[in-house]
This record gives sequence, C-alpha cells and structure tokens, in this order.
Amino acid sequence: MKRLLAVVILSVSSNAAFATNGYFAHGYSASQRAQGGAGTATSDDALIATINPAGIGRLKSLRWDANLSLFVPRREFEATAPDATGLGIFATDAGRVKSSHNLFAIPGFAIAGPINDTLSAGLAVYGNGGLNTVYKQGETNATFFGVNTAQPGNTGLVGNLLNGLGVNPGNLVGGVVSSRCQGAFGGGDALANNPDLLGFCGNGNGTASVDLIQLFVTPTLAINVSERLSFGLSPIFAVQRFEAKGLSAFAPFSNAPGKVTDNGTSFSYGGGGRIGMLATIAPGLDFGASWQSRIHMTKFKEYAGLFPEQGDFDIPSAWNLGLAWQPHPQHRFLLDYQHISFNEVASVGRPLNPQAFVSQCALPRLAGKVTGLSSPSPSCLGADTGPGFGWQDMDIYKFGYQYSQGDWTWRAGYSQPNSQPIPSSEVTLNILAPGVVEQHYTLGVNWQASPRWGFDLSMMYADADPVRGRNPLSNVQLLNGNLVTAGIDSGDQEIALDMRQYEVTFGMNYTY
Repeated sequence: MKRLLAVVILSVSSNAAFATNGYFAHGYSASQRAQGGAGTATSDDALIATINPAGIGRLKSLRWDANLSLFVPRREFEATAPDATGLGIFATDAGRVKSSHNLFAIPGFAIAGPINDTLSAGLAVYGNGGLNTVYKQGETNATFFGVNTAQPGNTGLVGNLLNGLGVNPGNLVGGVVSSRCQGAFGGGDALANNPDLLGFCGNGNGTASVDLIQLFVTPTLAINVSERLSFGLSPIFAVQRFEAKGLSAFAPFSNAPGKVTDNGTSFSYGGGGRIGMLATIAPGLDFGASWQSRIHMTKFKEYAGLFPEQGDFDIPSAWNLGLAWQPHPQHRFLLDYQHISFNEVASVGRPLNPQAFVSQCALPRLAGKVTGLSSPSPSCLGADTGPGFGWQDMDIYKFGYQYSQGDWTWRAGYSQPNSQPIPSSEVTLNILAPGVVEQHYTLGVNWQASPRWGFDLSMMYADADPVRGRNPLSNVQLLNGNLVTAGIDSGDQEIALDMRQYEVTFGMNYTY
C-alpha cells in the first residue's frame, strides 16, 4: 500500500527530475522563480512554506496556489581521447554527446491561511529536485582495461593477469588490448570487430541513464508572536524514486554486482523538518531565516551496489537567510543567501579516490576474474567508503525585484552560487549527473484578475558554465607491471560537463 501511494503521488505531483542549484530547485512558487529564487523574508503565496514556514503567518486569508513548470535542461559532455601510456581502467570514447529527454513538467501545490489571530496552518506538496540523464546507445562507447603494451614491464601484475585471461602479453608489443563496449558506460555488447577479450562489456543495455525524483509533503504551522514576529514549523515527509540503466559494465567493481543497474524503479522514504522565523526589523524592512534538517531516507535496496553505504541516499540539509526591503509601496527588493550541505551525504558528497579504487577494487576484481574469487572491498561501489559523486557544498546568492502597478506585479531576479557543486576532479562519474549551471536570470508577472483569482507567469534561463577535468582512471601509470599511481596527469582523458536550462512556469491562485 505504501509503495502504491508513493507511485501515485510521484506520478501526479512530481513527474520529472530536474536540477538547478546542484539538484535543488532554484525556487518553488511562481513568485520565487521569477525573483531568482529569493523570498525567505516574504509571504507572497502559500508556497512560501517551501522555504520559510513562518511566512504563512503573514497571510491574511486562506488561499491556495498551484504551479506547472515546463523545464528544459540541455545536458551534454565531451570527452577527448586519452594520451595513455599506461593502463586504462575506464574511458568513454571521444566526442560530444547530448542527453535526450529534455522536456519535463513539474507541478506544485500549497494551501495555507490563518486559523485565528495567532495561528496559521497549511500543506504543501512539491518536488525538491532530482537528476536525469539519458545517453543513448550508439552515440558513444566505453573502453575498459586498455593496456598500452608499448610501456615496458608487462611481465609483472598486469602480465600475470593477461596470461590468466588467455591473452599473451608477448604477442601484444606495440599494441593495446582492451574491451570496447557500446554505451557511454559500457553497458552494451562489444563493438563490432573488437572482441571483448577481457570480459568487461555489460552485454545488456547500452543506453546509460539515471533518473532521480524527490517529492516533499510538508504540513506547516506558524505562530504570530506579535505583528512583527512569526515562527513556523514544517514536518517533512519525503519520497524518492530512482532508476539506473546501462551501467552493467561497472558491476565487477561493486560489492553487490547484481544491484548496480537495470533493476527497475526503487523507492525510498524518510522524514525531517524545517523551522523558520520572519521578523519586521524596521518599517518596510523584513528579515527571514530558515533551516531544513537532513532528511534521513531508507535505502535504495535495488541499487545497494551503486551508492555508498549500500544504497543510502539521504537529502542534505540547507538553510536560508533573507531580507525584503520595500522603500515604496510599488517597489520591493529581495536579497537571499542559501547554503546546501551536499558534502554531508556520502552518495552525493563522497569523492572518487582513484588510487584506492584502482589498487583496492579494480585490479583485485580483475584478478578475481582469473581466480574466480573476489571479496568485498571498502573502495568498491556500494561500500561505506566507496565512491560517490563528489559534490561540494553550495552557497547561493539570490536577488529579486518587484514592481506593482494596479492589478499587475512585475518581477525580475538573478542568482549566483559561489562555486560549482562539481569540482574538476570529479567529472568522471558526474557524466551521469552534470549539475553544473551557475547563473540564473529570471522574469515574471502576476495579474490579479479579481479579488479572488490571480495568475502568474515566470521564466528562467540558466547560462552554461562548463566544468572541465581529467579522468584519473584513463591512464594509470605502471612500473614493472605494478601500480605506481592512479592520480590525475597530463596523459589522462579530458572531460567537459555542460548544461544550460530554460523554464516557463504558469501559476494560479485563489483567495477565499
């Protein structure tokens, strides 16, 4: 019953995955989206509970707000050919590849209003964020365990492994032995005329994709201590849905090879909370603050071999500060600051340690192909200390402006993080999650058609800001066939992650 309810809610209320600030939305209501995501110190609509639960305490009447956003993220990556002189554990073939499935519909709804002069209550249902990429089979391919035999010393560890796989390194002088597989992450069959001598191809789904959706259901209670000070509290109930495809070539590098990819949709459930305050500190000047706790989620059991901590994927904590200055009844200026703690969640924040991954996971697993034996490793996928996406915390600055004229309200905004969530050292796995946009430019308008009905339109454009880095798994240096270093060097493949975004939001509201 719980699973059926989750399917229905996610289908109706959050039927697309998206990303703006990392994988958090830049705003949740039409007014927030039109003002760069700012609004912590406002109470424009019932969806203020999504960033500051105290805001519903300023609503004068019961109202509901409903939004529908049409979101278009254009995601792509480009990979150069590695100038490898050593061992290539993994490299995606050269070229520019674009993700398909670029149009998503994102609904959101909230209702809130006063119970009496002191208490207000509400309920919001909305998507927090997500990830979605689809790289179709045939657009790019992957190479696993490419050995450049021009490098001396293949009589050591690598030579023994090749012999065990039936490949005589003495017959490979001046050449390369590798497994070249269909799909960006090698999930498909071996390429034509390229036999999979090393047995790494997934021989299944070559289309590599991930799809993560997050939904929040937040009842809210606000208390007005005085006309100038309000506090709010929102318990948060969260549902996540995840699916991965086309990653089966990475199954040998996991502690749970059967739970890495192509296991259908997996659901997780959890909860946390958000608290907030809203204060008038001077005539025409309001200050707002809120904190959202880490949302502790059940594990994605079907993908326990992909994410660290056996499929754990909590939602990180975040906090907001905001100012709203209205020097004139027609003009209002907003300034917000948001901090998102991506690094506190292992699946999102734990970096790839290439030295540990190669020496403690990849090479021992290759040896396991020869001996038929393999044991769990703390450096493999799915382990407590296994690799995640390596995202760093984000600090985002948001600016908004509003001009009111009769029944019309015009809005504009801009937001800018202090840095990308993905550092250049983590581009390899983030091909699947290229959340690299920075600057957001927004516009919007509200038309109050009657005392009860209002309509909103907002638009957002997020400019491209590519992140470039080296693939440390593409050129592992060896000496006498034994591992020396798996760090980043000039011979490594270069990968560029890129994304730009467009969004149009339609909103309507009714005041009772």
